[in-house]
Amino acid sequence: MRTGFGETFALMLAIAALLSAGTLTARAADDGKACLKESGDAAIEACSRAISSKRYSGHVLARQYLSRGVEQRAKEDYDAALADFAEAVRVDKKYSDAYYNRCAVYNFKKQYDSAITECSQAIKLGPTADATIAGGSERLSKDHVISDYYAARGYAYLKKDDLVHAMADLENALRLNPDNGRALRTRGEAFEAKGDTKRAEADYAAAKLFGE
Repeated sequence: MRTGFGETFALMLAIAALLSAGTLTARAADDGKACLKESGDAAIEACSRAISSKRYSGHVLARQYLSRGVEQRAKEDYDAALADFAEAVRVDKKYSDAYYNRCAVYNFKKQYDSAITECSQAIKLGPTADATIAGGSERLSKDHVISDYYAARGYAYLKKDDLVHAMADLENALRLNPDNGRALRTRGEAFEAKGDTKRAEADYAAAKLFGE
């Protein structure tokens, strides 16, 4: 049975559409991986393409917004970072790392009341299971994750001259992760504010061992 030109052309279009769809799916998958693995502009561009593809939803999509926001924060584009973290929370309201990263940005912006609110929500929700270091190459333990939450809130309390709450949070941070250099440095600042120079110097020295 001979196939007419119209039927052949329609079959060719269908095959082309399937190939194109497969190519787009593969490209979106590559962008999804690069979004979490890369850094800087490469990560931002990959995340933007992955998000725009509309092929992701739920926590996966929230992670893409979070990853792009982290890179925006590194470029000191704080408004863009906050917008991405807000989208991450909209998609996944229980995404504690998104609240924590909003806390970190508010600390950078010296909006300490907002920082405390966001970090408190992160602590309430508990550590995110898939939190990783920058670049997504190494998964963090739950204790290390929540230690960072406490350290960031402790910093905000310190900047508000609330040394009681600052010390409580920093002690919690270091109980969970004694190697948290940022918490050590911040606790050193708290000891210094209390006039305890000896303990402040000890914390500063320890923080330097961890690059802080």
